[in-house]
Amino acid sequence: MDLTQLIGNVPSAVISLALGALICFAGYRLRKAGIMLTGALLGFSVASDIAANFLDQSASLIVGVVAALVVAGFCSWLYDAGIFVFCGACGALFASSILSQAAMESWLRLVILAAVFIAVGALALKFVRPVMILATGLSGASSILSSLVQLGLAIPAGTIQLIALLVLAAVGIGVQFGTTRG
Repeated sequence: MDLTQLIGNVPSAVISLALGALICFAGYRLRKAGIMLTGALLGFSVASDIAANFLDQSASLIVGVVAALVVAGFCSWLYDAGIFVFCGACGALFASSILSQAAMESWLRLVILAAVFIAVGALALKFVRPVMILATGLSGASSILSSLVQLGLAIPAGTIQLIALLVLAAVGIGVQFGTTRG
């Protein structure tokens, strides 16, 4: 069995669980890699979605990959832009997990997520360490819980799930503040 087959046999929820744990407990320490990865994912998603309206699937995939490389490089090169994108995306990911339980129009959800993205990104530029730790702790905890649910752990939705999310996030945030210097 080669590495590709091995990775193909790992359920995506397990990969999401591992990445969520890294983000929740070590997001600030892994900020440079996180910044590049977030920029790449954002660039790929936006560019390939837009390109899919005008090009065939393979061409839009190529456009997405090129955009991923450009945006990842841009976020790495311009550290402040990377901080903005990384923290904004973490904030929007957390908000998305909360909004997924609310019944609302998709355009309203998109407006709220864009506002959260911009607000958290702007706050992160002013207060890098604390905002990054809070954003990564919350979004990592959200990813961990959703992955555990996908793997079959019965966590009741609503208040219990919110409490579990906040407790897990508090532990992750505490670990990050305790293991990094300001």
